[in-house]
Amino acid sequence: MRSAGAVAALVLAIAVACGGRGGLPPEVPPLAKGPDGKEYHMVARGPYKAYYDRWGRLQFIEQDSNGDRRPDRIAHHAGAKTPHLIEVDEDFDGRVDRWEEYDATGKLVKVGLTRRGGGPDLWVFPGAESGVPIRKEYDEDGDGRVDRAEVLQAGRVVRVELDTDRDGRMDRWQEWRGGRLVAEDLDTDRDGRPDRRLRYGAKGQLLGLEKLAAAAGR
Repeated sequence: MRSAGAVAALVLAIAVACGGRGGLPPEVPPLAKGPDGKEYHMVARGPYKAYYDRWGRLQFIEQDSNGDRRPDRIAHHAGAKTPHLIEVDEDFDGRVDRWEEYDATGKLVKVGLTRRGGGPDLWVFPGAESGVPIRKEYDEDGDGRVDRAEVLQAGRVVRVELDTDRDGRMDRWQEWRGGRLVAEDLDTDRDGRPDRRLRYGAKGQLLGLEKLAAAAGR
């Protein structure tokens, strides 16, 4: 996963290439269509193209790292010094297959990946210190909504959240220990809150069904 230092290096490279200062250079650059199809003032330096709006605010940086005249990295700045999103074409086929989202300090928040082509259908959240994934979110049916999430500790799944009826809300919450399912909370009345709990034995057998306190008080 790209580090904040790598993002800073990318921004510094284009800043130096375009004169070492923010905003537009003294001569007004020509207009060109940006990644979103709108017109911007464009400054080209080597493998980089920087797109500025009419107020001199940086909107995009494109990088063509392999010289095929197609950008394989697009940094979305929206007027900020650091990008909030970097789109990457890792296999150079002209299509984005990696989406990196950053916070205002340049820290990586999550990485989107595509397993079927098209938009992201898997999001990976790195830990704040180690960078090791602590959460993964899946869009299994391609409707743009998360229907499965995994919480990880030291690389192992400890919790799974499921949207089984595909209504955009989780309705099953599983607890995992040592690679096995030990308990599962269910939302049987579709109010967004668990009201039943299943407990499982070491061999996966059902040990019991409990009515949760929140449901019992209704």
